[in-house]
Amino acid sequence: MTHDVRRALLRDGLLALLGVVLLLGLYPVGLGAESVKDTEASGTGRADVQVSPNSFGISGNASEPISPGVMVPLNLLLTNPHDFGISVADLSVAVTLVSAPNASLSRPCGVADFVVDQTMPDLNVTVAAHTSGTLESFHLEPAIWPHVGMVDRSVNQDGCQGATLTLRFTASGSRVV
Repeated sequence: MTHDVRRALLRDGLLALLGVVLLLGLYPVGLGAESVKDTEASGTGRADVQVSPNSFGISGNASEPISPGVMVPLNLLLTNPHDFGISVADLSVAVTLVSAPNASLSRPCGVADFVVDQTMPDLNVTVAAHTSGTLESFHLEPAIWPHVGMVDRSVNQDGCQGATLTLRFTASGSRVV
């Protein structure tokens, strides 16, 4: 991928941004092996409610350190600002942008270096009026939360050291009657 194409993709990703920032603290632990330490994730997103021009909030953070080949659960917070309960479904997460200050042509780091496992397709969460709740507080097991991770490649991944990921959350919501 050329530098101009990469720059255009980064610019377009910023324009489409609704997301959360994951801060990665990558460090090498041996010849050709990498690990991640003290990774945190936080941010916000929006989703439209079908019966209202307003939206509801989605934010979250990683619940444990991220490392190559390891998927980390995202305990998302759903916030309902409405005077009525909403049912949230079709929740998905996408990596939209990677800012990697240590990346170079010989040590690239981009969106393709990261992967998201989505929630179960039939996940549906009811959020009462004027309340917020995490997936954990809705008694959902971490196994069905969305997960983000770094692809474990057979090449040196030092270009991803200190990278910042931007995620976009999307979901649909409908009024609970």
